[in-house]
Amino acid sequence: MLFSEAAFFVFFSAYLFFHFLVPSTYRVYLVIAGSTVFYAWWRIDYLWVPYSLTLIAWYGVRWIEGSSGPDVKRQRLTTTLIVLFLPLIIVKYTYFFTVDVAGPLVGIERLIAEPEVLLWALPLGISFITFTVTAYIVDVYRGRYRPEDKLSRLLAYVLFFPHLIAGPILRPHELLPQLKKFRNAFDAKFTVGVAIFTLGLVKKLVFADQIADVVDPIFADGADPTGWQYLLGIYGFSVQIYCDFSGYTDMAVGLAYILRIRLPTNFRRPYSASSIVEFWRCWHITLSSWLRDYLYIPLGGSRSGRAQQFANAMITMTLGGLWHGANWTFVIWGGLHGLAIGAVHFLRAVSRGKAPPIPKWLCVVFTFHFVTLAWVYFRAPNVSSAHRVLSEVAFDADWSNLGGFISENLFPLVLMIVFLLTHRFDQHARLRLAARKVNKGFFWPFLAMGWVIAITVSQGNSAKFIYFDF
Repeated sequence: MLFSEAAFFVFFSAYLFFHFLVPSTYRVYLVIAGSTVFYAWWRIDYLWVPYSLTLIAWYGVRWIEGSSGPDVKRQRLTTTLIVLFLPLIIVKYTYFFTVDVAGPLVGIERLIAEPEVLLWALPLGISFITFTVTAYIVDVYRGRYRPEDKLSRLLAYVLFFPHLIAGPILRPHELLPQLKKFRNAFDAKFTVGVAIFTLGLVKKLVFADQIADVVDPIFADGADPTGWQYLLGIYGFSVQIYCDFSGYTDMAVGLAYILRIRLPTNFRRPYSASSIVEFWRCWHITLSSWLRDYLYIPLGGSRSGRAQQFANAMITMTLGGLWHGANWTFVIWGGLHGLAIGAVHFLRAVSRGKAPPIPKWLCVVFTFHFVTLAWVYFRAPNVSSAHRVLSEVAFDADWSNLGGFISENLFPLVLMIVFLLTHRFDQHARLRLAARKVNKGFFWPFLAMGWVIAITVSQGNSAKFIYFDF
């Protein structure tokens, strides 16, 4: 049940009806029931994922809080987190570590006769759910949030369907207080919610899904694109993944607005960033802040000198890459970003006050191109495919017939140009301001036009969101 599918609109209409009908005292149970239906729509046999991980958090926190001293408390925290991460590690990484890591070292035939038995279908949203629950456990351990006194409320925090499958990754203070005291359903910011949802719908159906048609062929086995097609695919994926993932987040935030819940911002015009450090402050903000607070800083952050800071950045980003998928491509992608972040910190430290400033526009262009080239490893099905794309576009591609290329790919080229021209204006704050200031007789027809364009261009079909695989 995708946010952009007709089935979801039927589900949400029914949910909204009960949302207005059910008193706020009992609305937490509506969140649980509705979100359970939403998750079970994909595969009912995976309902164990959010429920079991929530129970681990519930009992784990009580076990940790009941400890007699800091050492015992720390040991119980470690044990709880190991138990929490075991399902994710087993279903997502067993094949990778057995076949791709250990196999080449000791011989896969010595480890297991049929490696395919280690390939399991990844339960939807398990990575996001695990990180959300981890935030609750660790924040309670650190004293940043009081242990939740109602299991139903903790379950609603994990299950809340707008963020359940692909984030944003929520901290307890970002949602639990809103679940303790629900706002008046009839005071919902309906116009703002619909506007933000519409923005996400257009990003997904008009931009991401249409550009995917020119991206997928260059990474397919046996592909023989021209140089221009390679460039379109490489730059196109930068646009596709942003519009796909930020589009999902826009829809989630918009739905939450309608339900009188405020979710955190997850993207802040990342392709306008002037360094890779700034990029990660603007891209998938809830993940990058999670990695910073629960991994990078506990490793030591920047407190132990430049060499250790570089090592900490490498470890954090490499593990962040591995979180996205059990494949060497994600390890390389994360490692490249770790190298770049370390290099930025080093150059800033050694050149402070000694070198003339680089024009910001040049930094933006360089950062965008670094991110775009690194995306090749993120998108490629394997390392050899990524190397093929990068090497052929650099050395072996055919650069003839530019006119024919433009005429055949005019629509995706126009979409990418429109995206680049409007990216700097991609802010929820602008939509909130427009919803207040712009005449409703113009604003609502404008939103309706967005829906008409999205449905017409997509012909009523929507591809799965990219981040559903993580």
